[in-house]
Amino acid sequence: MGLTIAQKIIKSHLVSGDMTPGSEVALKIDQTLTQDATGTMAYLEFETMGIERVRTERSVAYIDHNTLQCGFENPDDHRYIQSVARKHGIWFSRPGNGICHQVHLERFGIPGKTLIGSDSHTPTGGGLGMLAFGAGGLDVAVAMGGGAYYITMPKMIRVNLTGRLRPFVTAK
Repeated sequence: MGLTIAQKIIKSHLVSGDMTPGSEVALKIDQTLTQDATGTMAYLEFETMGIERVRTERSVAYIDHNTLQCGFENPDDHRYIQSVARKHGIWFSRPGNGICHQVHLERFGIPGKTLIGSDSHTPTGGGLGMLAFGAGGLDVAVAMGGGAYYITMPKMIRVNLTGRLRPFVTAK
């Protein structure tokens, strides 16, 4: 049996490790995303690394979660994220552009690429043929700095769909 799309992406992004299910593998990350509720910590961690520019093909900071709340904390976070984005070569998505995982899928998603994001819905990118993970801010910061993302190599199951859908039956 040939490789699944996930196995092909892992193989092409493998930094270290053996692709045996259960073993640890390190992957090169192509893209990162953050949102304003979790991004501030990720960028503080990234800045402590002393790296001038992100080392991914694309990193995007979305302001989409804390857009209507009162108080000074959120505007301060938003200004900080915008300044970090400008300073380190990160795309900045202003409030009102949409929710990070959906906007990223539509504007930046590329089949065969890897994506790690500080939003739990980041795996939405898998619907486009990306290998996409939701992770913590430190993992995202390390990936922005060019570091690998470590996972346990999953056991792959292949599903072949055959036949045709009945009338009026569609995907979700």
